[in-house]
Amino acid sequence: MKDYDVLIVGGGTVGCLLALGLAAAGLKLAIVEAREYGSGGEHPGFDARTIALARHSAEYLRALGLSEQLGRTAYPIHRIKITDQGHLGQCYLDHQDQGVDALGWVISQQQLGQMLFESLKDKAVDWYCPDTLSDIRLEQEQVVLTLTSGQVLGCKLLVAADGGHSPTCRMLNLNTRSEDYQQVALVANVQTQEPNQYLAFERFTQSGPLALLPVSEKVSGLVWSLESSQQAEFAALSDADLLARLQDAFGYDLGRLERISKRGFYPLMLQRLEQAGTHRTLVVGNAAHTLHPIAGQGFNLGLRDVQALAGLLLADPGQDPGRYALLRAYRQARQSDQQRVIGMTDSLVRLFSNQYFPLVVGRNLGLALLDQFSGAKSSLARRAMGYT
Repeated sequence: MKDYDVLIVGGGTVGCLLALGLAAAGLKLAIVEAREYGSGGEHPGFDARTIALARHSAEYLRALGLSEQLGRTAYPIHRIKITDQGHLGQCYLDHQDQGVDALGWVISQQQLGQMLFESLKDKAVDWYCPDTLSDIRLEQEQVVLTLTSGQVLGCKLLVAADGGHSPTCRMLNLNTRSEDYQQVALVANVQTQEPNQYLAFERFTQSGPLALLPVSEKVSGLVWSLESSQQAEFAALSDADLLARLQDAFGYDLGRLERISKRGFYPLMLQRLEQAGTHRTLVVGNAAHTLHPIAGQGFNLGLRDVQALAGLLLADPGQDPGRYALLRAYRQARQSDQQRVIGMTDSLVRLFSNQYFPLVVGRNLGLALLDQFSGAKSSLARRAMGYT
């Protein structure tokens, strides 16, 4: 049996990020990943979907030595425009008002995943890939794992980072609370007539919340939340008909919407664990909390999980990484942020997916008032930048 200090199940963005954050700690690290990587870091989980990388998240990535890579691939967000279709209420968040060069950056999952994978190549991390867990045995001093390949591994701390519907959490019998929003996200890239000028849009439409994130000068990443019952209809539309529907919902802030890439659909739900782990185990990222994309907070929340756990492990690397005191400290450190972001995201879904007239009037008045009060707007901007 080969022994490790920390074993991470899940070699996606969050799992790789944790391994990179711990690489300098002198810990014996391993990653178990179910799906095989290509030689250039290609992975089925790394697709063209865009991530709104909060400013705080980008700062952490730079601290891990990824400044040059981010500079080559990430596209800045200078302003965010929040509107409600058919109503006058709107709010602008501007980087200059916050005294920063950008509120955040946009990067594709593919770009970020390959960046993290490449950065781990020269680090002391053992990979078991492709492989999965077939058994987990919790012992007093370690966790014993049997892989599908037959290998047996031991670790002081097991971290589940294997995404929503985590197989590891099921094997550990961790209870999950779920709510199906009965929505799907339509995801694609859209080429526009006018340059986006580093402007991101969050627009609440009659069909559902719609985000356009700047990817390059005249390309924006689309995330459009639709009712699940609309998926077949929207999937059957020609590109021209889909662009017409999108133009009607979004408007002409970027001129004509000229082209749209291959579209994808992803079910939207809220999932969260009732506890962040058990004996010598912790759960991070989407495995612990899967959010609606309405506020673009999912990856950023997972990154803060990683940052908190890595910080605790790096603060005292000579100690047992799976000790109860560390597990308790992690749960206490993350509870408030997780509850706040989950609650905020869920409330926004309910508020802006409801067409009840008095509620529509109230939320538009709220947007208009928010735009007039610099203190409230600054607080919203700081949350958008990931500062808790």
